[in-house]
Amino acid sequence: MARTSRRTEHKPGRKPLTRAMLLPLPVSQVRALSLENHLTLAAMRSGHGSTEVAMNLLRVLYLSYFMRDAADDERDLEVFREAEAALARCRIRANRHLGWTLPEEDQRVLEQILALHDGQLASLPSHRYTGAWERLQRFLRSDDWSPIGSGGPDEDEEQKC
Repeated sequence: MARTSRRTEHKPGRKPLTRAMLLPLPVSQVRALSLENHLTLAAMRSGHGSTEVAMNLLRVLYLSYFMRDAADDERDLEVFREAEAALARCRIRANRHLGWTLPEEDQRVLEQILALHDGQLASLPSHRYTGAWERLQRFLRSDDWSPIGSGGPDEDEEQKC
């Protein structure tokens, strides 16, 4: 009887994952990313927001969205949609020369995203972060409004500002 190899087969055209890719990101990198993300939200909270600060929060939102587990259902997408809407409202206020501000409710939803992302960075294999980063780059090159569900500019968001 022929012995079968314990090696796992991989899909053609796809590189096998290395040991480093299967491990979480190094703790020092996780801390640095987390600190940067939380300082970005703190800047927005304290009235020192800008287009760059808002884009950094949007980057965290989309990376977190791309890193979520496939088992997450439609209910779990709501927090991502709420955070995206909060950042859209922030941009609208800034465009109206009302400053880069975040009401308490919008701060809370963005805090949820940052907490989720902190957990993802600390526990998921590093290849998930790399894959999410690649998906983010593809999205940025696309003409899509949002990678989240049926995302896009919500006309009602202007009404809320």
